[in-house]
Amino acid sequence: MNSDFDFLSSLPIFKNISEHELHRLFQSAQTVEYQKDETIVFDTTQHNNLYLVHQGLFKLTKLGQREDELVIRIVDQNDVVSPMHFSPSYNISATFIKRTRLIFFSKNAINDLIAKNHQFSMNIIQLLADSTQSLMLFAEVLQLKTTREKVGWYLIRAKIDNDLKFSHPKRLIASYLGITPESFSRALTDLKNDGVFVNNKTIEIDTGYELCQYCDAVTGSNCKDFKSSDCINH
Repeated sequence: MNSDFDFLSSLPIFKNISEHELHRLFQSAQTVEYQKDETIVFDTTQHNNLYLVHQGLFKLTKLGQREDELVIRIVDQNDVVSPMHFSPSYNISATFIKRTRLIFFSKNAINDLIAKNHQFSMNIIQLLADSTQSLMLFAEVLQLKTTREKVGWYLIRAKIDNDLKFSHPKRLIASYLGITPESFSRALTDLKNDGVFVNNKTIEIDTGYELCQYCDAVTGSNCKDFKSSDCINH
């Protein structure tokens, strides 16, 4: 349980919450595990909780009118998912890419802490604001960018966040970007003209700035060089 406490207390959603209040909240924590390739429906009645990903990887999807799958989000270790904030008008499914362990809290436990702790309520608001911003950016990527630009956008995010490593299977990335695996592979080939090469799961670039043309204000906010004298978008 100490390892769970260390993990949970390190997450931004619990930033600046006293250890006493965290211990009290964490006493209500429950865990659930899902196996690779398992799929569940995250509906707002059976899964009205706040979930934190202790380990694993899964995708959140919604089926379209033609039964086509829209990948809304790739959920990785340390991420937070809150079905309590989903619309009751439609269901979101979770398909697990790896064996996944979730730690979760009931809606009542979360609402109780929100009522008692102003800082936690601000953390929840920030979580929702970040989620909304990510969805707006993702909608722009899907609708306005070419296939090559989509892949370049994903790679610059990987460069900033993961030290030039593919942390997700390429087929999953393609699905997330709304393109076929074949289109994803062709885009990677085209990016060689920019000096961007992919060797297995490693992204190799010549100078370090080849992907910066695909950066945007939201993505760049996590980059130490964004808008500095070293930034080509300065």
